[in-house]
Amino acid sequence: MKLFSKFSALAAVLVLSTAFAAAETISVGSYGASNGNGGSTPAGPFDNTAVMFGAQQTYNISPGGAWSGPAGNSSWVSYDPNSGPTGGNVDPNATYTYTTSFDAEGGVYSGSMIIMADDTANVLLNGVEIISAGALGTNSHCADIAPNCTSMFSFDLTSITLLAGTNILTFNVQQTALVHQGLDFSGSLTNGSPVPEPGSLLLFGTGLIGSAGALLRRMKVSALK
Repeated sequence: MKLFSKFSALAAVLVLSTAFAAAETISVGSYGASNGNGGSTPAGPFDNTAVMFGAQQTYNISPGGAWSGPAGNSSWVSYDPNSGPTGGNVDPNATYTYTTSFDAEGGVYSGSMIIMADDTANVLLNGVEIISAGALGTNSHCADIAPNCTSMFSFDLTSITLLAGTNILTFNVQQTALVHQGLDFSGSLTNGSPVPEPGSLLLFGTGLIGSAGALLRRMKVSALK
């Protein structure tokens, strides 16, 4: 009887330690749509799309010597493969909108994002702005204040709510000085509260019932003595 009780208690402890699913981490990064997903996780829908001028995909472009190198797990991108410091394209002054989608379990997430843009950009998550555009000024390449194209700026993202299913990040790149235009970003988000797994909770409950049953039987035997 004692042995059964100990085994039941041990099972309950082991199940409790695995009753919660691991936190989900989502990594995102800019990449040319024709060049794969840049190592983004989780696998599934993750499409960078340039919607300016009717373009339906992005292209990797070179930062040359005018922009900082990419942030990592990313590439500078544009709607035109000839954009950027090494291309021959002159991008008209306008707002260039890029979007990327990813799947999530949903809930509250925290993390950070590095973003660079020429001239600058703001970032929206499911239509709500989470990063503001930088101030344009005297910089010959891009904005004076982050986000700009010459320095990697990391923005902390805290208490960001993601939908269960598909989420959309939108980057509005502002071009005000002609010539070069482009976007680079890389970041990750992790949900802070592990989610209980129903199957594990059921096993945990079974373990507790087994322990309680063994304890009651011991009490009955003791009472009869």
